[in-house]
Amino acid sequence: MIEAAIVSLAALAMFAYVLSPLRSGPRRDIPSTSMRAEDAEEKKRAALTALIDIEEERSIGKMSEADFDSLRAEYEAEALEALIELDGLGGAPDVDQELETEISALKTKMTCPSCGSLRQPGKACAQCGAPG
Repeated sequence: MIEAAIVSLAALAMFAYVLSPLRSGPRRDIPSTSMRAEDAEEKKRAALTALIDIEEERSIGKMSEADFDSLRAEYEAEALEALIELDGLGGAPDVDQELETEISALKTKMTCPSCGSLRQPGKACAQCGAPG
């Protein structure tokens, strides 16, 4: 009789344990501020890299001016949106200057020191063969 009571209590406890997630309702994961900042930083970096890529494509004749203008406006808007998000959705008066400074820094990093053409960092220049 005592054994049956212990088994019944154990079964009841296991049943309650298994059903406890159902009573608490669905879990809502709220992304932390640092995760949102990392996402915004990644969006900004991707947009800035894309801006440099389309400038290179235009400079070597692979892209028309109309396509370049359209894509440049799109990528600048994405980068600006990411910067505003990084600034806490408040916007900053010098956002344009910050964007231009970052583009310039990336462009400098991707410029061949020998001939001045754009290249991927760490890779040999396609124009003159200078090491990365």
